[in-house]
Amino acid sequence: MLYIVTPCSRPENLKRIRQYIPPWATWVVMMDAKTDYKEPTGASVTHYSQNSGFWGHPLRNEFLDLYQDQFTENDWVYYLDDDNILHPKFYEQWDSLNSLDSSIVTWGQEGRLRPTTDPKVGNIDTACFMFRPYHLPTLRFQSSYEADGLFAQAAALRGTLICVDAYLCYYNALR
Repeated sequence: MLYIVTPCSRPENLKRIRQYIPPWATWVVMMDAKTDYKEPTGASVTHYSQNSGFWGHPLRNEFLDLYQDQFTENDWVYYLDDDNILHPKFYEQWDSLNSLDSSIVTWGQEGRLRPTTDPKVGNIDTACFMFRPYHLPTLRFQSSYEADGLFAQAAALRGTLICVDAYLCYYNALR
């Protein structure tokens, strides 16, 4: 299963994001505590968090904590920020991505970051990877701007990494 998780402090973008969520994915919106948005989100599941800030990292961690006991070894997590949409090439590549035997899969970001086999701060963005939380049960995001690079680097060191030589994501497509 693919969990697409959106930490959300900009709920005005949810209707547009929803148009890009594939029907076979479970879309989870983690609503930031600072929002007072109570309308339907269109997500499979919406959690109204007591957490806020730090570029959505507390919401990413809260999702992992909430679902930790439910993850199977075949589940993937992909974080789709609330200012972004899924790239069409992600859909095209899904069957091959889903079949990869690894803990983390990385790819490039159109117009910004090249595919990397060595993720670290400065060369990867949250949109540039998905991971299997079952294989990385204690890994969490730090409360810093660089947390996406640190998380991807730690996932690669703790598990197995496969880099797809393709550009499968955008950077802030809704800004």
